[in-house]
Amino acid sequence: MGPRGFTFLASLMSLAIFAGLNIAAQNWLSPARLDMTQNHLYTLSDAAREVTQDLSEPVELELVYSRQLAAEFPDIRAYGARVRELLTEISARSNGNVRIVETDPAPFTPDEDRITDAGLESAPTAKGDPLYFGIIGRNSVDDQIIIPFLEPQREALLEYDLVKLISQLDDPTPPRVGIITDLRSLTGYGRNARDPYILREMARSFEIEQIPENFQVLPRDLDAIMIIHPPELTLRQQYELDQFILRGGHALIALDPASRSVLTSRGRRTRLSSGLGKVETTLGLLPLHDVVIDREIGLPVERIENGRRIVEAQPLFIAPPPANMSKTDPVTTELSRSINFGAAGRLVATPPMEASFEPLIWTSDDAALISSQKGGRDLAPRDLLTDYAAIGESQVLAGRLSGRFTSTFTADDIPPIKIPDDPVEARLLNIPEVLPEHLATAEADAQIILVSDADLFSDEFYISPANDTPAADNAAFVLNAMDNLAGDAALVRLRSRAPSSRSMTRIDGMRDEARNRLYEEQSVLEDQLAATEARLEELKAQGAAGGFLSQSRNLDEAQAEEMARFRADAIDIRDRLRGIERAFRADIDRLEQRIVFFNMWLPPILTALLGMLVVFWRARRKGR
Repeated sequence: MGPRGFTFLASLMSLAIFAGLNIAAQNWLSPARLDMTQNHLYTLSDAAREVTQDLSEPVELELVYSRQLAAEFPDIRAYGARVRELLTEISARSNGNVRIVETDPAPFTPDEDRITDAGLESAPTAKGDPLYFGIIGRNSVDDQIIIPFLEPQREALLEYDLVKLISQLDDPTPPRVGIITDLRSLTGYGRNARDPYILREMARSFEIEQIPENFQVLPRDLDAIMIIHPPELTLRQQYELDQFILRGGHALIALDPASRSVLTSRGRRTRLSSGLGKVETTLGLLPLHDVVIDREIGLPVERIENGRRIVEAQPLFIAPPPANMSKTDPVTTELSRSINFGAAGRLVATPPMEASFEPLIWTSDDAALISSQKGGRDLAPRDLLTDYAAIGESQVLAGRLSGRFTSTFTADDIPPIKIPDDPVEARLLNIPEVLPEHLATAEADAQIILVSDADLFSDEFYISPANDTPAADNAAFVLNAMDNLAGDAALVRLRSRAPSSRSMTRIDGMRDEARNRLYEEQSVLEDQLAATEARLEELKAQGAAGGFLSQSRNLDEAQAEEMARFRADAIDIRDRLRGIERAFRADIDRLEQRIVFFNMWLPPILTALLGMLVVFWRARRKGR
């Protein structure tokens, strides 16, 4: 064989080997990946593998995706690739339990009729054709559960949503959760777009039952109950909750010493605090009389002073970071963002011998206490900091009570059921013919998660109004708690993987340093400006009392000169304040310019220099 023939044959063999290696790598290495994201967003979690590998029967997930239409929308197209990639990995890691199919429905076809009948939603496009992007899940007995539309805003919860769907297909009956609350915003069922975010998310995993305010008997088929800022409970209602706990019930209880949500919606004349009556004695829980404030973890709030926007920490609204959360309890161990509280109380629990209390969330050591009456007022941060007296130790904001409890009621003082005379009202109470026997001591371990604030359920405290997404982990905490109490505990670890909004720590540090450096000068100038403007108003009032229309004509010469001087002083002070604000931005602007240079200009400059060096080096070699 000649050299040319050998070269040709070797080239063909190399091409065949290259193609074979690519095919082998596609099959063998497709699951391999290097995930450099902070919270390992692109790595299938152990909890997801646990759920998918332990299915009692295979399930099928159908990805309905209008791929051609999605090509016109970069966000949808990128998210479609992410969904397809994750579905492929779930299927590969499920030991054959999860089968994936994909459908690209054309308009006016049987496929489109089938998916619309299933309940999938479409997004409108400029061409008028519907864009479908959802999931239809099926199990072997033809149960069907859907995700109507995969919204890119929920990308952080994509793995949770898919694995939850798989878990529901394996056991289609959702847990039933009863809600007792006096908060009007939490009286829905999560099916309305105006319902709070927490209710809407709960409706995806649980069957919600609103327990009426006049209940006398709790439903017996509840998997868990939520008691969120309850109304004043009657003795009969307290007894029902007491017995629910003794029967090993699971509950999330959120009480409040001064509910800001109630204050905003109903005013000061409404009861702002909440309690459980004799049930607190059953649990060994002290009433919430004080409000916790904490200047170290206060939420930033804005105020307008002298026409200027000022941002400062509000000690009444606190945001404990993940460092102030339990790392051993599944409800909080993987939360990655702070939880926002509003006028929270402190939890002090002394449970009986057969029960225990473990803190879940707590303040810093710099916390202080104020009365609930003071906590229910609109106080500025400076008002709270004037007489701030730090306790010197952290205060518990949320905790877990678990174990066995003893009833506060005896068999002789069981509150009777009051049956209305109206037969219709009596029927609505759903009172069973045979009531369970009274328990003096627990027959099973109870699990109770206590929270000292009901405001953390309110959207205003943690939902970003710009995109209706959480800016803090309030919802993740509550939903983790309900999954732990009534649902699949494996899902807790999945929901908690939502990535935190990563702040620019260096810029924040520079801003704090500049604020500390210039705060004193700013305060002096603001005081001078306030005094100057007050004197100007006084001079104007004197002129107005004289009945003149043009102050500059009618004021005497001394007053006119004084007003002109004060106006000049006010202009000068405002200029100096603007200079301070520019100083706040100067270092940050310089850092921004350096970042732009290193990210946008330096790489092409280095590439060009490297190319020039290579050309110069090759030219010198040829010259030799």
